[in-house]
Amino acid sequence: MRTLLTLTFFAASITAAHASSPDAWNDLYRTTGEACLKQSGLKKPRLVEGPTTFAHAVLYKVQGRWPQPHMKNKIGRVYCLHPYPDGTAEIVDVPNASANGK
Repeated sequence: MRTLLTLTFFAASITAAHASSPDAWNDLYRTTGEACLKQSGLKKPRLVEGPTTFAHAVLYKVQGRWPQPHMKNKIGRVYCLHPYPDGTAEIVDVPNASANGK
């Protein structure tokens, strides 16, 4: 019985130690979101989906306008995966996202 109580207390301590405050999550989402907007390469980017939180990364969908002249200001959408607590945002194009954009 004593072993069970000790294990229960230990498990509860581990869970509490890894819990984060709502402010900490909001700070994470703010910093990763800002990094994704900067890294997107789009004009007037905005977050349109997310955050989707994984074990060590946050995923967003970013929309804006393609800056290249040959893209003729079409709508562009990219996914941004940002590892945390440290890391660099990685951007990939959303397939067929520009097909319907004007």
